[in-house]
Amino acid sequence: MRLAVIGHPIAHSLSPMLHSAWLEAAGLFGCYTALDVEPGRLDTVIRRLRDGELDGLNVTIPHKEAIIPYLDRLEESASRAGAVNTVYRIGNELIGANTDGTGFVKSLERTGHVSKDILIIGAGGAARGIISALKTKVTVANRTYEHALRLAAEFDCEALPLDAVDLKSFDTIINTTPVGMSPNTLQSPLVLDGATALVCDIIYRPTPTLLLKEAARLGLPTLDGVGMFVGQAAEAFTRFTGNTPDFAYGEQVIRKQLEEQ
Repeated sequence: MRLAVIGHPIAHSLSPMLHSAWLEAAGLFGCYTALDVEPGRLDTVIRRLRDGELDGLNVTIPHKEAIIPYLDRLEESASRAGAVNTVYRIGNELIGANTDGTGFVKSLERTGHVSKDILIIGAGGAARGIISALKTKVTVANRTYEHALRLAAEFDCEALPLDAVDLKSFDTIINTTPVGMSPNTLQSPLVLDGATALVCDIIYRPTPTLLLKEAARLGLPTLDGVGMFVGQAAEAFTRFTGNTPDFAYGEQVIRKQLEEQ
């Protein structure tokens, strides 16, 4: 297997470490590399896929939407999310999938927490992927209210300005924005006063984020972004190889690496 993750920049990605560990554990011969692909140069990597030099791709910022016109068809997950994070081949067809949403949902399910009223903070691509995979009541809140309204209309859910949210109304809060991500680790997207919910942050570097630290200080349960990262990767790995990887082992690999950094 010749696999890769593409993005710009991409040197920070932990995907090569994770997928390489799974390939080795499964006894599969292959390699997984990180390719820095500048905007406007997607045709070069697509050509390598078409020619058989690569067997599959993971896709991250800024290519998740731009890669769609190059593909032969999309899974429903990618069509609903309007973004692709995984490209795999069946025969001569290049197929796009979005495993972000299912990756998050599987991570959430592993907590045993039952979500009935979910608050999504943010209205970007990550929010789209997660909302498309959720099967319960969702409210979208965003600093730019118009963006929340647009996303809510598309998925038939509610929208609120971020400063008008009553946190007591929700049993699950999910931050899908980059607020709090390294290097801006002293930022939080939300003040948690009044919250009684499970607080989730899809950021996995750093972990815990300031948001999750504050949640823990208030005695609230938390879920960091490592599970989503491993979950979306596991979904992609299965599409690439036909094998179901060991989630717990993958999470162990990533947490160990994060602790050492």
